Amino acid sequence: MKWFLKFLIFLFATHTFLFAQGKTYEGPDDPAGDKAAEREGYMTGNRVFLYFQNTTELAKWVNGVGPPLWSRWPNNNDGQRMLDGIGLLIGAQVFIDTVVYKDMNGNDSIVHIPVTNPLEIESQTDLDTLYFLQTSYREEMDTDPTGAIEWGIYPVFGYFNESNEYPAMSNIKESWPDSWPASGTSTKWPGEWNGRFGRGVIYADQETYFVANDAQDQEYLGFEDKVKYFPRPGRFIDEENTLQPGLPWGGIGIRVSQRGFQWNNPQARDAIFWEYSIANVSDYDLPKVAFGYWVDNGIGGESDDEVGFFDRQLDMAYSWDSDGIGRAGGNTGTMGFAYLESPGIPYD
Repeated sequence: MKWFLKFLIFLFATHTFLFAQGKTYEGPDDPAGDKAAEREGYMTGNRVFLYFQNTTELAKWVNGVGPPLWSRWPNNNDGQRMLDGIGLLIGAQVFIDTVVYKDMNGNDSIVHIPVTNPLEIESQTDLDTLYFLQTSYREEMDTDPTGAIEWGIYPVFGYFNESNEYPAMSNIKESWPDSWPASGTSTKWPGEWNGRFGRGVIYADQETYFVANDAQDQEYLGFEDKVKYFPRPGRFIDEENTLQPGLPWGGIGIRVSQRGFQWNNPQARDAIFWEYSIANVSDYDLPKVAFGYWVDNGIGGESDDEVGFFDRQLDMAYSWDSDGIGRAGGNTGTMGFAYLESPGIPYD
């Protein structure tokens, strides 16, 4: 069953908010994500400066090469480094019933049947379990045997101007595609912004929008894998794809539609909102799925004095520099994360 969930995360440097809804997915039929579709941009719409990529990765630690890619707050000459990286994490368990039978020639033939009914999963003791953790990050990525191709999340063509160097940004019209993917293979709204708040509507001082999926993940589809999972049987990576053309559609069959927002009014100028619409576009239910963040703090630009805490009353995780002083003696801020609402917990 195809479905999607919405998340809204409030990343802030002294405040925060995940909003979740589940319903049947009826959106675009995107191609497999492609490395050639990768673009990078900057959130500069308020006092939080944040480099990001349309791979879903936010901020990036670099070893003194090129311009700084970490976040800064406030976004002025007194600003201090805050964040060295965020990786979106989508975990899932897939349960497989591996059946061996004789074909017409008397040879053994193996069929891998996904099991999605929770009662069957509970009652059967001989099921194989595959574990997925889908992300895109600068390190700790699974790769193909050559080490050249990361098995992770890649951005999708169609959601930005391919001749432009940026992801689609509300304040850079040249970054918009000619028209936007709608439902199936149809498109919509040529020359207008595909806004979170409606056709052509730009409420935020800055908004970005991009889409990615995990089709390139071939971890359980190799020749040597005894247990295989095909999330979209009969669907293959397009031949024009630059990474793995012609291979089966891999991963767990998830689609991530991500938006970032910044407002520069006094109540929201120290925050970035990120909204994630995460869809299951596979042919099967996914009975166990988890969502989260991998966060690499960098408050003050030092490496050994960050402190973190989770406030259960506020449902907020936050971190700070233990002495409040960063490199060059600057005063540091506090960085927090909060969900507006989590799937399955409607009142948090």
